[in-house]
Amino acid sequence: PRAPSSGRNPHSRPRSSGRPSVCARACARARARSRARAPGGTEMGKCSSKEKPAQTVKHKAPTKPPKDRKNLNPADFVISKRTGEVIVKSEGSIDGEQFNIEECKDCDIFLLDNLACAFVDECENCRIYIGPTESSVMLRNCRSCDFVIACQQYRTRDCTDCRCALLCMTEPIIETSSNMQFACFDFGYFSLRQQIDRAGLRPWNNKWWMVYDFNKNHDRPNWSLLPQEQVRGLLRPEAAADGLSPEELEMDRVVPVTLGSRPRPSQESCFVVFLPDSEAYIEAFVTKTDRSPDWTLARARTTLLAEDRIKSLLLWAKEPKLIAQCKGREVTGVEVCGPGVWEKVQEALISTGLAAGSKVIRLIPKEETPTMAKAFFEAWKDEI
Repeated sequence: PRAPSSGRNPHSRPRSSGRPSVCARACARARARSRARAPGGTEMGKCSSKEKPAQTVKHKAPTKPPKDRKNLNPADFVISKRTGEVIVKSEGSIDGEQFNIEECKDCDIFLLDNLACAFVDECENCRIYIGPTESSVMLRNCRSCDFVIACQQYRTRDCTDCRCALLCMTEPIIETSSNMQFACFDFGYFSLRQQIDRAGLRPWNNKWWMVYDFNKNHDRPNWSLLPQEQVRGLLRPEAAADGLSPEELEMDRVVPVTLGSRPRPSQESCFVVFLPDSEAYIEAFVTKTDRSPDWTLARARTTLLAEDRIKSLLLWAKEPKLIAQCKGREVTGVEVCGPGVWEKVQEALISTGLAAGSKVIRLIPKEETPTMAKAFFEAWKDEI
């Protein structure tokens, strides 16, 4: 029989079938960075799964000042065997450490802080929010749970009937799991923006719909898309009145909601490319899209491109200096759809405050939009 976990060190190795996986290595890298910042850190947990290649380049998280891990209480980083409780971990209570949730039933759990990585095991009928996580979130043997998660990497094993709204920098991975549903992250609170930045995540690089199933079943798929309008009902924030105020829940979105692979309301689209160091203009454009009734944000991506791909993407511009400007640096693409949207976006880039970003914003020509958008968002994989 398993020993009670209330005194278990959250930095010890979680249950595993043995061989290290991509998830384990991601956690180990996060832990290594943490140890480099503060001597005395311990080994991250490991989990077992099949390997999957080609993960995205991770945005470097800001360096944190050293902290004294000798005084950490392991019990503060474990939630175990709770039933019918509301548990809120506020900002600063986790502070970039690993966190474990296990054997909970009918609980509302809010981890409103940064994490190194997280493991959720054997939970049932719970509603769980996991804040910006520097490496991976692993769900195992969970049943009928709802999750809202922001992370670098998401993986499940042996889960059933779970609904998940994600901000995920890499393709979400499911293994031996069934009846899983996915939607785009849609949640907010005062410190979310800063936590996302500290975790090295990019709000406009969300691959929530690009699910990779190790046990794909064409006749009876193991996952489907959750209607976006249901995302706000996955959690019960009113239960966490001490940790979340009504004002926080009504804030403008930090993470834009994208269509992903959902049906588009219009087949007309435009493709806007943002050159390096244009974060303010990306946010302004996404906000403009969100507030324009006939525009719908289809998909967005931030990535490093090889020189030949940069040339292909910007050849039409006939600006040789752009190649050097983008070499070895992240470029962001945003695709918007809607009736007459190309002309409307062109007008906005000329006549609104976005005009100030003319040096770092490029609108792909209308006739080249289908080809270049397909290449950028689908064919060109992330550089390793």
